[in-house]
Amino acid sequence: MRPFDSNLFQLEQVEPGLWLLSEKMVRAGIRSNVWVVEGQQADLVIDAGWGIVDWPFEEIFQPSGKPLWIALTHAHCDHVSQVFQFKDRCFGHHAVKAVVEAPTAKNTNAQPWAPQLKLVAEGFEYLNFDAKSYGHHFKPGVFTDVVGEGDTIDLGGVVLEILETPGHSSDSLTFIDRSRQWMFTGDVLTNGYIVDILPDSDKRAILHVHKRLMAQDFKRIFGGHHAPMDRETAETVVARYAQHKAEQGVTLD
Repeated sequence: MRPFDSNLFQLEQVEPGLWLLSEKMVRAGIRSNVWVVEGQQADLVIDAGWGIVDWPFEEIFQPSGKPLWIALTHAHCDHVSQVFQFKDRCFGHHAVKAVVEAPTAKNTNAQPWAPQLKLVAEGFEYLNFDAKSYGHHFKPGVFTDVVGEGDTIDLGGVVLEILETPGHSSDSLTFIDRSRQWMFTGDVLTNGYIVDILPDSDKRAILHVHKRLMAQDFKRIFGGHHAPMDRETAETVVARYAQHKAEQGVTLD
């Protein structure tokens, strides 16, 4: 992997063997994190961004002599829009397959939500982004590998274990690098607002998942949005979410 920086995109190294691709035109508060994990035999992109502008794929991901795979934490529009650009292996929950192969504005939750969000960052108005049409022109991708609880993705020297972590969505997965104690949690646990109001969101399921994730041996969480978290920060986020849900009458008791 090599650094890349343009007026619209940035690929930067955040840890040895871990990179972050950012879509600069998306407002920072809702910008998706696209993580790239390097292995000896393959590299793995985790999630596929908003796609307000299609990625210049070959410029960002310059040939390395290794295959480039993609794994999806879930099938919402801000995580699957660019899957069509990947031609090798694609990993995800069994329910993600139908969305990847035939994405629509509805099954990706692009509509009716996009018009309710201020997606485009200041300075990028020249892109003339039309929130009302977002999602209606998503392109189908290739889905190859259904994965679930206890499965692994072996990149050569790096193995990611999979947990099923529904709550933000019913198809949510978490990927864990046990050796480095990293967790890639998608949107079920992020360092910010945790969305639990979508059609297949389940607040009590999120509480269960948070309890389970906090029981894991980890040092860093790399969520689907916002900054990474250490354990102390994650515990604070989980406690805050639980308190907020309790005030709404949602508990595990």
